[in-house]
Amino acid sequence: MLFSEARGRAVMDLTSADTVATVAACTVAPSPARIAGLRLKTRGRGHHTLEWANVESFGPDAVAVEGSGSIRDEKTMDPGEPAHAAHDPVGKAVLTETGLRRGTVTDIEFDERSGRVRHLLTDGEQIPGDALLGVGGYAVVVTAPE
Repeated sequence: MLFSEARGRAVMDLTSADTVATVAACTVAPSPARIAGLRLKTRGRGHHTLEWANVESFGPDAVAVEGSGSIRDEKTMDPGEPAHAAHDPVGKAVLTETGLRRGTVTDIEFDERSGRVRHLLTDGEQIPGDALLGVGGYAVVVTAPE
């Protein structure tokens, strides 16, 4: 699945059957490359994140979560946490470990069951998720092509 297809998807609380948020963006962690968290748009002010470990299911119509208590305010998160907003790769430059620019991340192809990142998509190529070394505030770093 492409992450752009998941944007706007409802987040449902299984305990109350209420929509508590919608998916706005994601964060990614390396080794192995995976979705670390979903950045959410909620009714309140501020920015919120749902860690991937708290996702019960990622269905075609909604993301299910067991209780809205697992949704965290990003202000309470340390920037080093993989689910923090700083690790959102979309729109960031892609650089190899040797400093070669490979474009800008435009989308992420991932497995909605496991959260594994299959590919980072740029304007001109698909970079395998296994090449991901890190996501920072400015850029996404990947291994240099052989």
